Amino acid sequence: MFFKETETEKGKTPVLQLIESVRTSKGPRQKIIVSLGTDIKIPKKLRKQVAHCVKELLLGQLVLFENDQVSLYADQIVKRIQTEGKWQKAYDKLKEADNSQQERETAEVYINEVQHSYSRELGSILIGHQYWNLLKFPQLLTTCGFNNSQIVASEISVLNRLISQDSEHAIISWLKTVAIDEILNVDSSKYGDDRFYRVSDLLLKNQSQIEISLYEQEADLFNLEDSVFLYDLTNTYFEGQCERNPKAEYGGHQKEKRDDCPQVVVALMIDTNGFIRRHRMFNGKLKDVKSLSYILKELEAEFQDRELPTFIFDRGIVSEDNLELLKNYKYIVASRTNEEMEFVEEFEHGKFETISGRDDEKKSQVKVLLKEHNGLQYLLCKSEGRKKKEAAMRNSQEKKLEEELNNLATQVKKTRDRDVSEVERKLGRLKERYSHVAKYYWFKYEPCEFSVKFPEEPLDPRLQKSLELLLKKFAEDSISYNQLQTNLKSRNDKYPAEYAKLEIKLTEPVLRWGTIDEKASQELQLEGNYLIKTNRKDLKADEIWNIYMMLTRVEKAFRDLKTDLGLRPNYHQLEDRVDGHIFISILAYHLMHSIEYVLHQQGISSSWATIKRLVSTHTYATIQLPVVGKSTINVRKPGIVEGIHEKIYRKLGVEYRDLPISKTTAK
Repeated sequence: MFFKETETEKGKTPVLQLIESVRTSKGPRQKIIVSLGTDIKIPKKLRKQVAHCVKELLLGQLVLFENDQVSLYADQIVKRIQTEGKWQKAYDKLKEADNSQQERETAEVYINEVQHSYSRELGSILIGHQYWNLLKFPQLLTTCGFNNSQIVASEISVLNRLISQDSEHAIISWLKTVAIDEILNVDSSKYGDDRFYRVSDLLLKNQSQIEISLYEQEADLFNLEDSVFLYDLTNTYFEGQCERNPKAEYGGHQKEKRDDCPQVVVALMIDTNGFIRRHRMFNGKLKDVKSLSYILKELEAEFQDRELPTFIFDRGIVSEDNLELLKNYKYIVASRTNEEMEFVEEFEHGKFETISGRDDEKKSQVKVLLKEHNGLQYLLCKSEGRKKKEAAMRNSQEKKLEEELNNLATQVKKTRDRDVSEVERKLGRLKERYSHVAKYYWFKYEPCEFSVKFPEEPLDPRLQKSLELLLKKFAEDSISYNQLQTNLKSRNDKYPAEYAKLEIKLTEPVLRWGTIDEKASQELQLEGNYLIKTNRKDLKADEIWNIYMMLTRVEKAFRDLKTDLGLRPNYHQLEDRVDGHIFISILAYHLMHSIEYVLHQQGISSSWATIKRLVSTHTYATIQLPVVGKSTINVRKPGIVEGIHEKIYRKLGVEYRDLPISKTTAK
């Protein structure tokens, strides 16, 4: 089997054809297996390997090549052959098999009646199961007192969270779509959802031991160091009132903008490679700055005989109390804005150095300046990318604030209520909503004033009565400025001579605002700047910056948990069930991050979501073979591994060759 380029009368570009040599009564002849046209362009140096790979795939074999492109080309060609090509060699090869192959079981079947059924997704289950074993979950849970049935139920719960993110109740229906029975050798049709609720409780009961042992296994497996820990918090919300969970509270800092839902706070401590070291649950109103002490108590016991790690966290955790807690630790933290103001002069005129090693085409330039102050090292940072982002955010907030203020200015002319405190409350809400820019704005509200001085000589009684009525309504806050204007104009038009004798004062209600130039100028000066401080004096400027930037790994962990691992929303109502749900998401993260870490070590940046999608086409199925003689052979086996499947399995070290095959005969 080989490739050949053939000229055509109509086309200028040669057509690529896959050719097979066959014996005929007239001697050897070349037979076209499939014409590939000009769509598939295979480099000449790879054609021999691709042809060999195509042949083996058509025979149900698999040959591994170092060049992944060989398998990808072969997959494309095999699909083309199966739909439009001609090839008989597989049947001929079976007939010519040597004696060692003659023991193969054969049957005469009705080809047109062959069917397949009960297809179940295999790829993601296979990867998840092998990484479950790689992290030694079975041994770990055994030491916690789990029996085999509980270990299997735990694995199913965690794999479901890794792959599908269903509730415990919905796991039962999910089991009907995946190859769990074949891979775990269980009969999932006998399971009820109560099994998964119970195992959630059991996992939570052993949380501390599981987390410690799991990280020790990851550290040993991937040669991790625990000299630096990254710490941050997020929150997750509930559907429903969650009245029976004391941790569920309506917090004022709902990061997902679901202020209508109760929430709990999740704290994560991860290492520099993104592996979760600890997690802890807090009530929904807990402020970021109050959470650190709980985690430190647990770690102090663990690091009794070792050097304490360096802690990294952002400005949300920074407070004087927390820095006091960390006085015996090493730390690198972001400073709050009020500290940045102390370095305005240095930010403006200091001699900054550019951080090296960054891809200038993809990443913005960052400049740093290291200064010692009050016994600490302060790293002044200037980022062009951050400056553009903050300027865009500031402009957007200023625009929205101005629109809201204009709307409010229009409203005060229409409203009948002249209560100054009500307008101030509305201004307060705007200041809170646009706090980033409102801090350098001033606001002043002047309410409407209305008075009438009548002349000594008598007026037209109808005019006087109507004006007295307007004054009464104004005093009772039952008429607006716009209505007063309209009424007075009407009286002037009707009684011009009489109206001219009156002294009427009507001032328009005015809401004024503007920027405080000095404060606005300071904000502009600090735009794109940020300040990092540390008590580690052994680090250079670029080392401090690079370590602090690892906080993005915590942010990624939160994104993964919320987007890919079902952390939100949480439909449970009981405290333990809520905590158990979150802990199962954390365990699924350990599997997912291990998978992505192994790929990343080989230069592959694909996410778990991408991997899951690519291997979803590798399935288990039952092939039904109606045999001549009124019987049917049912063979349940995994599908042939395609090139992309093989590449992923090989990179992840997943074994896929000796998966279970079962056969039954129905007569």
